[in-house]
Formats: sequence, structure tokens, C-alpha cells
Amino acid sequence: MPLLRAPEIRDFAGRCFAQAGFPEDEAQLIARLLVEANLTGHETHGIRQIPRYLKAVRSGEVNAGAPVTVLQETPATALLDAHRTLGFVGATKAVELAIAKARETKVAAVAVRNLNHVGRVGAYPEMAAAQGLVCLAFTNAQGAGKSVAPFGGLGRWIGTNPLAAAFPGPRGFPILLDFATSATAANKIRVAHTRGKPTGPGWIVDERGQATTDPKVFMDGKGNQLPLGGDQGHKGFGLAVMVDILGGILAGAGAANAPTTVLNNGTFLICIDPAAFVAEDDYARALGDLIDYLHAAPPAPGKSGVILPGEYEHRNRVRQSRDGFEVEEEIWRSIVEAAQAVHVQAPAPLPVPAPAAPSRA
Repeated sequence: MPLLRAPEIRDFAGRCFAQAGFPEDEAQLIARLLVEANLTGHETHGIRQIPRYLKAVRSGEVNAGAPVTVLQETPATALLDAHRTLGFVGATKAVELAIAKARETKVAAVAVRNLNHVGRVGAYPEMAAAQGLVCLAFTNAQGAGKSVAPFGGLGRWIGTNPLAAAFPGPRGFPILLDFATSATAANKIRVAHTRGKPTGPGWIVDERGQATTDPKVFMDGKGNQLPLGGDQGHKGFGLAVMVDILGGILAGAGAANAPTTVLNNGTFLICIDPAAFVAEDDYARALGDLIDYLHAAPPAPGKSGVILPGEYEHRNRVRQSRDGFEVEEEIWRSIVEAAQAVHVQAPAPLPVPAPAAPSRA
């Protein structure tokens, strides 16, 4: 598989989106967040999306360079309209406004509507955590974004409706939750299909509700995803409904029953200044103690020990920022072709290191 270095791919992707019509700062933002998804180990939301996004711009589904405007505002809240720009732009402006308001009011909420795919939802709470704030994010989907059956039902009736939360961490990375309210993110099924591998068990069912691990069933539109939780899927479904209310109804983006075929990732963000509740030193000490306590749990059979939410992303980011990250040949070819369509030359991948020689010891 091609091995890529983050700085070169950020520059390359930024040039692609600038050529597609995004202002330079927005093009660089999109590129940075896509590469960051790869670096953190969430390549499903990374640069493999470049062809999809460039195609969406060409078709008019995404309005490159559209302004993000304030529809209504109070000192602690705001409602934004992103006018169908790519979700990275709208969601970033929303979280930046929520951060600024939380600085003044200690707790702030900002919602944004009319934005296309926001990518890795955890990226936005991470931005707030880097500024010392707690942040919660809720993103829903309508139209083409619906792929999940309600618990006890069949068919594509609701989105994967991810949610995320980040808490400033005392060990160099935030405590970060980021997950779909479906059994898995839809992009993981797409990755399995690309690689010719089965999905995980319990991810999808066919049109009759029979369990399958064949991703082609889903890709052909002949099945649906299941809610998070397996036989306890009412919990994942309940979370999905909550996200639909926050990201859909409160943001005015439309809930799952919206009569549209266009993807709209309505996003609702809450930022909290921990200093409103606990002194900064006390927060850091208490969270550090909690981290140590959880790490001290004995490893389960076959496991290496407890990994805290956000630790997986941190380890991947450190390693892959240093060593580069890989993408499948087929995905890289599609990216190169998409770049050529906007007259951007792709960089040459790095040589893949040869496997270490076996030890003679």
C-alpha cells in the first residue's frame, strides 16, 4: 500500500480543494482535518473522501465557498446557516463561536444547519479541548445519510447520528469519545467492501432482517445497518433519536423524517468551561488520578490492558506523524484521478520500508 507523509498530503489536498473553489483558508482546513483523520487511525473519514467531496462540488451538492451566517444569537447561544458548504467549514465555525462564547458565559451552545458531510465528529470537540474546554457534539443526517433501522424495525429510517465529547487531559491528549449510534460507522462498511472483506458481525441485516456480513448487501441498498448495542439496540436507537432532536430539530436541519434526498449533517455543539465548576489544578489532579486508577485495572484475557477514550487516537497520531500512514492502492488511484480532474499533481508516495531481517539469535 502507498505510504504517505502528512505534510505533503495536507498541501496536496489543500491545493485540490482550492482548485475546486474553496477559499485558501477553508481548503487548508479541509485538508488538515482529512489528514488528521488518517493520523488518528480513523482512515474511514480521511483522505479517501477526497474524490467524494470533489464530485459533490462538481454536482452542486456542495456549495464551495458559501458563507456561514448567523441566523440568531444570544450571549451564550447561536444558530448558524452554512448554505450547503462542506461540513468541515460550517462545523469548525460553529465550534469556534461556541469556544468564544464559553469564554464569556462559561457554558455555550451553537447549532449549525445546511452543511454537507462533517467528517470525523470528534475533531470539533478536540478543538475545544485544546483550548481547555469540555465540548459535546451531536450530528444527525437526513436523505442520503439515512442507513440505519430503528430498533425493532427494518429499512433505512435514521442516520448513523454520531456523537462526540472531549475533555482536556493532563497527559498530553484529551479524553475523547467519538462514535456512531449505529453498530458501526457506514464508512467502515464501505472500507470492508473496498478491501473485499466481511463486515463485523451484527453490523448489517438484509432486506428480510437476516444477519449478514456481506458488505455488498449494504452497498447495493438491499439491507440496513443496526443500532448500537446488539440485543440491547434500543440504547443505540435512543441515542440516535436524541441526536436527531439536537442536530436536526433544534438546529433546524431536519430530522430523519425530513422530505429530502440531500445529505445535511445538522450539528449541535455545547462548550463548557471547567473553571465554572472546579479549579484548574483540582481538575487536572482529579482527572490524572482517575486515569491512573483505570489504567491499573488488571488486563482481561487476551488484552494488553485498559486504553482510555482518546488514547488510541493519541498513539496513532504520534506514530503516524513520524512514520507516515498507508492507504490502499485502489483508494490512492481514485484520489490521484480526482486530483487530475482539478489539475493538481499528486505527490509520489514514500518507499515502503523493507521488512526487518529475521534474527539469527
